[in-house]
Parts: sequence; structure tokens; C-alpha cells
Amino acid sequence: MSGKSDFGDPSRFIPDLADLFSQREEQVGQALLEKSGFTARDLSAIGTHGVTVRHQPGPHPFEPFPGKPGIRGVSYQFSNPFHLARTFRTPVVSQFRGADLVAGGCGAPLAPVLHRALFTANEPRAFLNIGGIANLTFLPDSRSETPVIAFDTGPGNMLLDLAVLRLTQGQQSFDAQGQWSQSGQVIIPLLEKLRSDPFFSLYPPKSTGAEEWGAGRLEQVFEDCTTLAVDPYDRPQDFLATITELTASEIEGALRFLPEPPARIIVGGGGVNNHFLLKRIGERTGLPVQSSLEFGFPPQAIESIAFAYLSLLTLSGRSGAIRTVTGAREEALLGQITPVPGEPFLAFLRDVEARADIHLPSPDRPKISS
Repeated sequence: MSGKSDFGDPSRFIPDLADLFSQREEQVGQALLEKSGFTARDLSAIGTHGVTVRHQPGPHPFEPFPGKPGIRGVSYQFSNPFHLARTFRTPVVSQFRGADLVAGGCGAPLAPVLHRALFTANEPRAFLNIGGIANLTFLPDSRSETPVIAFDTGPGNMLLDLAVLRLTQGQQSFDAQGQWSQSGQVIIPLLEKLRSDPFFSLYPPKSTGAEEWGAGRLEQVFEDCTTLAVDPYDRPQDFLATITELTASEIEGALRFLPEPPARIIVGGGGVNNHFLLKRIGERTGLPVQSSLEFGFPPQAIESIAFAYLSLLTLSGRSGAIRTVTGAREEALLGQITPVPGEPFLAFLRDVEARADIHLPSPDRPKISS
């Protein structure tokens, strides 16, 4: 009998992975409560984003059967909210993106509603989140009537991390502080090839994801290297420097879509730890680049805070998406709500709705008319 496992169709394990993910969420949630001194009874709600396994917001063919039926646009994140609702005895909001897609939006980015609440000031600013994908939020001067806009700029950490994983044969999964990239030289023909991707020229609203910048794209980049007579294994630092420069250059390029130049760029997400990337963003844009920690908010907590905030917006009857960001035709309540098993959910929901205004840092979110 072979020692290898025959997984067959990996999609059948998505429910199992969702359950494993929720187990980890429960462990982290319990640890956070213990560390903070709160109990589950202090919770108004839980918001869980889950793990994105498919984000294809525009109409597209169903790949197994090209032509028909056509898909209208999807975004699916696996999670298991039922266990969370039972464990913490509080409603759970999940699957935030689907309602915006149905309203004609991209379903992303959604965190800008929190960026606006936390970082708006008497000057125009840009908030840059560098996760797997990088996205930019323009925050107009608080005295201005200019709308907030936000959009994905392209790959953030995703392509770089996958490249490190491949070049080190799985021994390392990221370029710590950008040290390898900093020691390399950009491969100009490869950078130009990468920058020719039509996504970068699209006007917002727009979003992208692993389908465009994941393992499949990395494979294509390696093929491009073969055409250019470049061996990434012989020039790993140069290869990583080129991927890093792509991220920085397209963040710079994204500024042309903003209504006016921002006074500074505030950065959140795991990319804050890549010091060389932040340096290149600052050098290319000529703007101050500051961690969100300088404003009192840990960079890697911004997204978590955002989905807690979005869950309260949903429970209080408010849209969490900004139409000028996602391109939706209309406001929509985001997510689906999983009630606490065996408890009078409607009474609890009315109580949360009555109290939610106290929690919301941005009171300009009107309730959606029923």
C-alpha cells in the first residue's frame, strides 16, 4: 500500500477545512477573551470573514461547461459560523461579500468603511492595506464632499510569498523585512512584462485575487523568465526584487486614479513588516509612509477590527459597503446572520439594533429603509 494519500477532488474537503478553521477561531476567541478580561456575555456579535476560496466578481463562464450556464459573479469564503454561535452564545455574521455582488458591486474592498471611521482628518490621506492583495483607500479631507474611493492595486504579499516558498523549496515562506529583495537588482524586462497586465490600467472600482495573482500566475512568471533567458534559481534576489518592485510601482501607479494627491500614506496589513517594500513605496511616491500603529491601531489588527465593525453595521440595519468603492447600484446589508441555537434571536437582534449606535465610530451610516 502506498504511503501517499489519494485526495481525489480536493473541493470535497472544503467543509472539513471550514470546520478546522472554525476550531482555530474558537481557540483564538477564547484566548482573546481571557487576555482582555471579558467573557462571552460581553459580546454583541461576532464577525468572521472566513477564508476566500473563490472571488470572481464579474460575469464569467462555468469552466467545466464553457458557454452555458453563465455565472453572474461569485465570492465565497469558507467558515463554520454555527459552532461559533454555539460556543460564544452570540450571533455570528459571515459571508459579507455576496450581498454587494448581487447589488452590482465588486464585493471588495470592504474595510474602507473602517478606514474612513478611523483615519479621516483635515487633510486628504490614503490608507494602504498590504495583505495578499494590496488595496488603496482614498480618504478626502473631512471638510470636503469628495467621496471615498478604494480599489485593489494588484499583488501585495501573495506573489512574493509564493516565490520565496518556491525558491527555497518550502523552507521559507516570506522575505523577512525584505532583506533578500533589498540585496537584488530589478530585472527590468521582467518587470515591464508584469506591468503590462491590463488590470493595472483599469479604472476603479476594481478588485483582484488569487485567481489572477496566485500559484498560476507565478507559474506564468517562471515561463516568462525562460523566454527572457533568466533563471530565478540562479538570481533569486533579483527575482524577488522584481516582484517587490511590481507591488511598489503599481501602488504608485494607482495614485493617478485618486481625485487629488494624498498628504500621506497610512499602511496596515502584514506588508508593514516588509521594510524594504515600504521604503520603495515611499521613494516611488514621494510621500510619507506611516504604519497605522503610529495612529494607535496595530497594522495586522485592522482587518479584524473592520469585520467586527461590519458585523455591527449589519446588525444595526446599516450597509457596510461604500457604493463609490465597490461600484454597487444600491446599498445592501452585508453578510448572513447565524443565530444562537435555542435563544429568542429576534428579541436579541432588536436589543443589538437599539444599542448599536453607541458602538459605531462613524455615525453617518443611515439605516436602510425596510
